[in-house]
Amino acid sequence: MKVLSRNRLGPLPGMMALVAAGGVAALALQLYRRPLETTNALLRLRMRLAGAREETCDINGLPLHYYCAGRRGTPIILIHGLGNSAEVWASLFPLLSKEYLVYALDLPGFGKTPLAPEGVSILTHVLYLQRFLDALGYPQAALVGNSLGGWIATHFAAQYPERVSHLYLLNSAGLRREQMNSPYAVDRAAARRSMKHIWGYEMPLPGFLLDAVVRISQMPAYVNFIKGYDPQEELDEVLAQVQVPTTIIWGTRDGLFPPTFAHEFHTRIANSELILLEGVGHMPQMHAAAKVARIIFTADKTQAVQQ
Repeated sequence: MKVLSRNRLGPLPGMMALVAAGGVAALALQLYRRPLETTNALLRLRMRLAGAREETCDINGLPLHYYCAGRRGTPIILIHGLGNSAEVWASLFPLLSKEYLVYALDLPGFGKTPLAPEGVSILTHVLYLQRFLDALGYPQAALVGNSLGGWIATHFAAQYPERVSHLYLLNSAGLRREQMNSPYAVDRAAARRSMKHIWGYEMPLPGFLLDAVVRISQMPAYVNFIKGYDPQEELDEVLAQVQVPTTIIWGTRDGLFPPTFAHEFHTRIANSELILLEGVGHMPQMHAAAKVARIIFTADKTQAVQQ
């Protein structure tokens, strides 16, 4: 019977193996040629398979791209960092959408959202976040921001406290101190240092990946933000104005903004909560998504009881 079974199938198993091998080879070639685009495409597929809807919202003529999934209720808005896009939330997004209505947007100039005519400043991003919530019809939302996204979310919370139910800051940017390191990469050596600072440890990276990191730094929205950096948008005078419930989540291995930054945010934002994640780098939503989700679940339930 075993011999008959093999004969009946003929060359089919071998052909299937060749097709699978060819698919892997094609993916590897695509990853080599376009690592950022291929990685984002895979993350996009992951989010879609998890139930995310991919949509575009017209904001004064600017098509702002975003993902949405989950239940009804006060939404959670996920705001990515410099050089990233909504796909950076692919690990956290499906965890949160089991309990909440969740949005992950591409900031103007990143991902599938074109540059805004007003530019790439922090206050421009705050303006488009406000317009995004207005367009969707939400008077209030919880904001979860990583790095640049935390900087934007903090400004928004200080300016529109009535519109923020809870502020979650994940290794937020916005304070300029001597201990910080810039992620901006002009060559492979700088790209290698940048990745070490972001992940919290050094790892061997092939040249084509380092080149991709350099290309990210040359994106118009990225390089224009660096060149047009405005110190007046820093958070030194803003943190004391934040009066909304705030949870600060910080990876202790962050080489861009070490834990001293976390403690300063905590000290200067009244009644904030600080949670340090040992062994986690600059992007907790990627490095420790399950832990971040549990923190948000716990904070939300605690806030509901207090109210």
